[in-house]
Amino acid sequence: MKELSVYYCPSCGRYTYSRSVPSITCPICETSMELLTHYSNFYSLNQEERDRLLVCKIITVNPTVCRRFLTYIRSHSGGEAATLSEPCLPILEAENKKLNETIQWMHQTIWELLAKNKELEHTLEQYLSKSD
Repeated sequence: MKELSVYYCPSCGRYTYSRSVPSITCPICETSMELLTHYSNFYSLNQEERDRLLVCKIITVNPTVCRRFLTYIRSHSGGEAATLSEPCLPILEAENKKLNETIQWMHQTIWELLAKNKELEHTLEQYLSKSD
């Protein structure tokens, strides 16, 4: 009886368990799958170690996969950042201006109230001094 093995697709990274079949084809890419390791070795690894093994094997066999992946990430992340910042910037600037105007109004109101309070205290002192 043949031992169970783990096969992977060098194109998409999908893996499957099989007993050494002469030719296994990836159901997604229809690419010929290659031997990754024996099932007992694979089973003893945790998820992160399995992923690392799979990625290392794919990069070793096909280094252009890494380059294509990084190119894809760079093209989308830069465009996404520009897309996110452009429409938000005017909105945030308008909000900031409104908040600054509110703060200025609050400061002005506080100073006016303090001045009125001092006037009332002064008036009260004068009234009390005349009543004595």
